[in-house]
Amino acid sequence: MALNFKAGLTLLSALCLTPVGAMAHDMGTTNSDAEITEGLRAFFASQDKANRDGLSTTELVKRFYAEDVIITGEGDAVPRRGIKDAVTALDDWFAYLGPNGNKGCEFSVQDSLVASGDLASVFAVLKCKPTPKTKKEETIRQLFVLKRSPLGWRVVREMWQAGDFAK
Repeated sequence: MALNFKAGLTLLSALCLTPVGAMAHDMGTTNSDAEITEGLRAFFASQDKANRDGLSTTELVKRFYAEDVIITGEGDAVPRRGIKDAVTALDDWFAYLGPNGNKGCEFSVQDSLVASGDLASVFAVLKCKPTPKTKKEETIRQLFVLKRSPLGWRVVREMWQAGDFAK
């Protein structure tokens, strides 16, 4: 039996994100897909601005991720779990880019957005300009699952891989 992506996200929510699903039901938010898309684009743009403004990695992580976030990506032996691991991951990324290299990074939200109440998934691309250390543009494609909380949208799951989406 084949499931469409929206049904798959709902099933994932029921199986893996039960507390998130309960929160979404309790909050009772019913925004249109266009409003959710606009809100998520603003969320990512706000994160880009906070990054350029020089917030610390801990501040950036806490405004982007949920406390129970799980992050996994290309080459990871095990997923990173929680805020502490997310801070370590971001510290490692910034060290890889070199001094102030993160200030040349920007998210691009792709059109593939699926939302249901207070849960959403979105594909995004993170592009970082070449730095003296990297010598080349860095491009990462990502899948984010987000939940809306009283603090706003927060990433609960992230999966990433080097490269862009084919144009």
